[in-house]
Amino acid sequence: MFNFKTFVKQALLAATLAFGIGNATAGPTYHVDIDTTNYSGAGSIDFWLSSFNGATGTIATVSNFTGSLGAETYRFGSVNGALPGSTTFDNSESFSAVTHDVVLGSKFGFDVNFSGDFLTVPGFASTFSVAMFDALGNYLVPDYLVEFSLNPVTVDDAASVTYSAARNVRVSVPEPSDMLLVMTGLGLVGFMRRRATKAPR
Repeated sequence: MFNFKTFVKQALLAATLAFGIGNATAGPTYHVDIDTTNYSGAGSIDFWLSSFNGATGTIATVSNFTGSLGAETYRFGSVNGALPGSTTFDNSESFSAVTHDVVLGSKFGFDVNFSGDFLTVPGFASTFSVAMFDALGNYLVPDYLVEFSLNPVTVDDAASVTYSAARNVRVSVPEPSDMLLVMTGLGLVGFMRRRATKAPR
């Protein structure tokens, strides 16, 4: 006979394990929105991952870029991929950077995910920064638009990601889509029902 209580416990356990496995291989993802409607003309956007030599391994992956993006004008260090597609930066060198032309006056957005050894291996931190410049090369704001500090795990604390952002920048954690949540739930239900059916009676 199907035991609903047992089924619920097993489903919760499976969900916990699935969530834990995902977090063991990938760190947090953030969505960044940049509002440049108070500016106009040509400009540029700069993505920059920096660290000390020998810092704990860190990867920043930028994806889902939206906005008026122009040509790539600069690339340095360990960078793979190309915007607006998925682009990864790693800290195997002291800094890795990409710069693109943009047209100011609209809104820009992208997702950034952080992964790598810093989640599980102690060591030096890394920093991922995004800046925008006008046509003369001046910062749109006094410093970076947004800067993430990627702090490795320590003996006492888990790895952490902190950030500071300019007033025209909004940083959020994207929620999984409703369809993804439904499909994940149905998959877990089907998996547990199948196990319950095969269990010896």
